[in-house]
Amino acid sequence: TGCGAADAPQAARAPQSGDITVTPGPDGVQAVTLVTQDNFRYIPARFTVIPGPVSLTLENPSGTVHNLRFDEGGPEEEIPVVRSRESQTIQFTVSTPGEYQFICTFHDQLGQRGTMVVR
Repeated sequence: TGCGAADAPQAARAPQSGDITVTPGPDGVQAVTLVTQDNFRYIPARFTVIPGPVSLTLENPSGTVHNLRFDEGGPEEEIPVVRSRESQTIQFTVSTPGEYQFICTFHDQLGQRGTMVVR
């Protein structure tokens, strides 16, 4: 098959409610897409991966700019700004099991945060 949504692991595709477990693709990369909302939430707000490479895309269909940064102890990679109706992707490798919090630094006080669980 070619490139496109058919190649993406279905468990990792937002929007979905609740927790999702990200399944590695044929290349071993765990691809997850988070969607921002005008209500200052990430969907999904919590996802689980296993140690290994992760590709995280932040889609912003909302009318407000957003970003994504992990708290101290999490991956150093971040998405500094995603303008309205744009998306950006970062890639990183996780190795240590635990829970890693991420936030939108513009809207943290409004509750825009989430959790990546590494099993």
